[in-house]
Amino acid sequence: MSTERVNEILATLNKSQTENRLKYYQPYTFQKRFHESGKDANQRLLMAANRVGKSYVGAMEMSIHLTGLYPDWWTGKRFKKPIRAWVCGASNETTRDICQKELFGQPDNPRDKGHGSIPKHLIGETTRKPGVPNAHSSVLVKHKSGGWSRVAFKAYEMGSEKFMGESIDLVWLDEEPPQDIYSQCITRTLDKQGQVFLTFTPESGMTEVVQNFTNELKPMQALITAGWEDAEHLTEDMKQQILAALPPHER
Repeated sequence: MSTERVNEILATLNKSQTENRLKYYQPYTFQKRFHESGKDANQRLLMAANRVGKSYVGAMEMSIHLTGLYPDWWTGKRFKKPIRAWVCGASNETTRDICQKELFGQPDNPRDKGHGSIPKHLIGETTRKPGVPNAHSSVLVKHKSGGWSRVAFKAYEMGSEKFMGESIDLVWLDEEPPQDIYSQCITRTLDKQGQVFLTFTPESGMTEVVQNFTNELKPMQALITAGWEDAEHLTEDMKQQILAALPPHER
C-alpha cells in the first residue's frame, strides 16, 4: 500500500473520530454507572471532583438521547422518539463555553462545528441567542427515527420564571442549580415521565439540592460519585498541579 493511500486512510479515520465522537465513546466505569442509573431513576446526580469529565459524560448522555443512537452496551433510559430537551448552566456564557462546546464544538470557531459529542451530520437548524455572541438558543438534532429532537439552552441567571410552561423530556443541569430552578425542571418533566440529571462538584457545601441526594435517597433518585482515582486520563502530575491551585477548603 502506498504512503499516499495510508495517509488518505488515516485522514479519513481522523475525520470520523473528530466529527462522530459519539461512535467511539467508551465510558469509564463511573460514567457507565451513571448512564445505567437512568433505567430506574428519573432524578440523577453525578457529584464528582473537578476535571474528572462531568460535563463530558453529561454531553454524551444528552447526545445519545437526542439522536436515539443507543450503544450496544446501553442499559439506561431509552426514549423511543425525538425528544425536547434543555441544557442548563449558571450563566449564558458558561452554558455556551462548557455545555454548548461539549455538544457542538468550539463556539467561536465555525470550522469546529460538529467536533462535539453530537455527530456533525446530525446537526440541523440552529437558532442564536440574542445578545450572547456565538451562543445557541436552540438546535435541532436528527433522530434515528427520522424526526428531529430539539435542545434549548438556558441559564440559572435568567430566573426560575424562564423555566416555567413547557413540557420537557430531558433536562441536563451542569453546575449546581438553585433549588427553585431544580424544582421547576422536575415539574416540567413530570407529564412526559421524563428525566432530570445533574453534573457538578459540590463547591457550595451542603446546600438544599445536595441534601436532596445525600441525606436520604428517595425512590426514583440516584447518586453517583467519582473522584480523581476514577478518571483514567488524570496523571499524578496533573493531579498535583490541580491540587496546588486549590485553596485548602476546596481540596
